[in-house]
Amino acid sequence: METEKPKMDIPKPGVAKVFDLLTVALFAAGLAYLLLHWNRLPDQIPAHFGANGEVDRWGSKFELFILPAIALFLWIGLSVLEKYPHLYNYINLHPDNVEIQYRYGVIFMNVMKNLSTLLMAFIMWQLTDIALGRTESLNMPIFIGILAVLFISMGYYFYRMIKL
Repeated sequence: METEKPKMDIPKPGVAKVFDLLTVALFAAGLAYLLLHWNRLPDQIPAHFGANGEVDRWGSKFELFILPAIALFLWIGLSVLEKYPHLYNYINLHPDNVEIQYRYGVIFMNVMKNLSTLLMAFIMWQLTDIALGRTESLNMPIFIGILAVLFISMGYYFYRMIKL
């Protein structure tokens, strides 16, 4: 039997607001970095990387705008979802743990939103540097680190929700 999912107004925690501000600032810095170097970018820029971080496909420099577009789409979509935790699918939802599940859900959505946006900003910055010849390949330790934090966060929140 599924627990009724009541609508509740769950305020965004202060740490989530700070994470939002930090992410917006870093994303804006990455976008500004791209735009400041736009005229110096070659017509062909790295567009895909192999598992070793080496470029294995080149594309038009206009492809760089795909990353901020994806980041904005994710940011807006997940920001909207943050406000409606009653729409999520929950594991182990019971009448006595609805509010805490919603709180975890809001934080989870915030973390996914911000980490995804930071990942796009990092890739945008790296692609710009590779195109400018400042580095030769994607910085795999940082890339893998961001992905690891993203997936570890998912596991952590699923674990917390199951334990309720």
